[in-house]
Amino acid sequence: MKIVHLRKAKALKGNRSRSYQLLTPDTVGTEHMLVTYVEILPGGSTPPHAHGKAVESMYFILEGRGEAISGKETRTVGPDIAVYFPPGSRHGIRNLGKTKLRYLACHVPPYDIESLYKTWEGALLVLGG
Repeated sequence: MKIVHLRKAKALKGNRSRSYQLLTPDTVGTEHMLVTYVEILPGGSTPPHAHGKAVESMYFILEGRGEAISGKETRTVGPDIAVYFPPGSRHGIRNLGKTKLRYLACHVPPYDIESLYKTWEGALLVLGG
């Protein structure tokens, strides 16, 4: 058994968001999944992105209100809702509320999440700069 405490998990910074790396190949040696805990501040988002043709993803909303995006479809989501994104789909979520949007994200198989966040940093610098 391996345990990862949220306050000790590596956090990746996004667009007014943080993704805490809970169960990953690096933290506990997962082979078939990647689980993160994500917090998005009001006005923030996880920009639409895809993980390749083989990665299935899901978000389970714990708190707050957001707009989930998958392809051309958008849906308002809130607590106790699971959102499934099929392999290869462009997906993302943005915070619609006045409080933090918090959710668990699970991806099967795992992918290089740090590289994804680095591409967002570059995009944010270009847009802001």
